[in-house]
Amino acid sequence: MKVGIIGGGGIVGASAGFALQLGGIVHEIVLVDVNADLADGQALDMMHGAPAIADQLITAGAYEDLADADLICITAGLRRKPDESRLALINRNVALFKTILQSVKAAGIKSDATILVVS
Repeated sequence: MKVGIIGGGGIVGASAGFALQLGGIVHEIVLVDVNADLADGQALDMMHGAPAIADQLITAGAYEDLADADLICITAGLRRKPDESRLALINRNVALFKTILQSVKAAGIKSDATILVVS
């Protein structure tokens, strides 16, 4: 099974990746993040523990690397600004999700892929 995590450079995304790594049922994990260096660092940290757990490939990548993913987990989101209302925050996140979903669609994902949103 291949899993892509959008927002994989952040705490929630990296934690989700680590949990999947420990579960041992996922063969490949791809971390995608707007901060590619952060996603790369998280992937390297996880790969250092992979040989002790299972035969896994953990990388940082781009939306195109999700084309053959079985599961796409979206953990990306914008932080609340000081004094920002919840409504304003959700509107900013809706705009972000539209961009993310357009990028996922443009990558040409599998027709039977599952998209999971963590919020």
